Amino acid sequence: MFGNLAALSAKAADTGPRPAPARPTPLQFPQYQVHGDVSAAQWFARDFNRFFRELEKVVLPLHIEGLNITLLGEVPLDRLVPEEYLPPETWFEDPSAPTQSSSGKQSPAKSNAQKGRPGHKEFYVPARELRYQSDDCFDSIPGKFRGKGPGPVKLSHASKFYQNLLSMAEFWDTSKDDYTTGGDGKELYTGRRYGAGHEMPPHYREETVIAFVELCVWPFQCHIQMPKSSVKGNLRFHDRYFPIQGILSAVCRASADRSKARRGILEGPLVGIHCRNTTEFRHASDSVGEGSAEHYDFLFEVGAAMLLAQKRAREGKKEEQPWKEQYWNSAKRRHLGELPGGRQDFETNCRAKAEILAAKEGAEPMDGVLMGQLDRAIKKGQPKKTKYVGSRLAYWNTKPPESSWEPKLEYRMIGKEPGADADN
Repeated sequence: MFGNLAALSAKAADTGPRPAPARPTPLQFPQYQVHGDVSAAQWFARDFNRFFRELEKVVLPLHIEGLNITLLGEVPLDRLVPEEYLPPETWFEDPSAPTQSSSGKQSPAKSNAQKGRPGHKEFYVPARELRYQSDDCFDSIPGKFRGKGPGPVKLSHASKFYQNLLSMAEFWDTSKDDYTTGGDGKELYTGRRYGAGHEMPPHYREETVIAFVELCVWPFQCHIQMPKSSVKGNLRFHDRYFPIQGILSAVCRASADRSKARRGILEGPLVGIHCRNTTEFRHASDSVGEGSAEHYDFLFEVGAAMLLAQKRAREGKKEEQPWKEQYWNSAKRRHLGELPGGRQDFETNCRAKAEILAAKEGAEPMDGVLMGQLDRAIKKGQPKKTKYVGSRLAYWNTKPPESSWEPKLEYRMIGKEPGADADN
């Protein structure tokens, strides 16, 4: 984090005209036009392997229809979040302002927080900071444009979010773009951007989204759970694994057991967070919803949702590790010189072969040339002192595949209706 602030300070010093960055990247969003097709879904179920082999070449509308998914747009907020969890409009007012009591006296409002739900005070502070003007928040970040005095606004809960948002703005915000021509004929630029949107490092987007979601879910005693680095997104279909583009983080609930909570054990997942780096979804000749990148992005979206569902379905189950019973998981890799019988039997076999060879060629069994060949053969069979790294090291150490289950996560289908057939 401190390295990030140092970089911001260096950029802040360069507020005058500078060489122009790349032209801004047009902002596009995918628009899916998907309609489930029963006949295509039957073909998908009948010839599963062929379906995914063709995906490696090109994604066709038939592949999208084969998933038999229907999309609904303009879904109201209470369809996603239960109405009892939505705050009333009065919660956007300052709870510290005195209120008129029944006795006629003014008294400050008290927190009405319940277990697992934020109260008025817990909701108002981060909500107030999110309603600030972005420019005021950027100017209040330490080490940015402000000097020794205080910034325009005071940030506490949302400070991390605005720091990451500023990193994104330096590639996407065109509101302050101003291009001029210098005396030497070169194009100069003043503004916020230091590059184009498609040049932005992917982790800027991920960290911004995660900081925003974390700010929203923290009052509900929830946290962001990052995936294991080795299995950032592998969707399992039968005996196949398919990588999911980007990192699938998840919102998880803190354990009610205090001993587990102290060890950092979470429950869930509840919500998935999936960021992708695509910035161009269709060409000029493509209609909205018909771009090839839109088709791929829809598959990534579905894959992330299915991966989240697979994790929730692990509730009450144990991970299958069939390799634990295999001989290659417990047997040590052996070189030629470590065969049963050890080095003594190996040398005896080499000498016997040398005598047979000598008899065929009419030479003495212990001829000097044959002895030299024997010594070289014995040395060749000895284990070499080779330093193995990476996958070769795992092979020689016979390490089994890594577990795809998070070690500090208790998988639960939180929010599923009791007795429901599906986790929807």
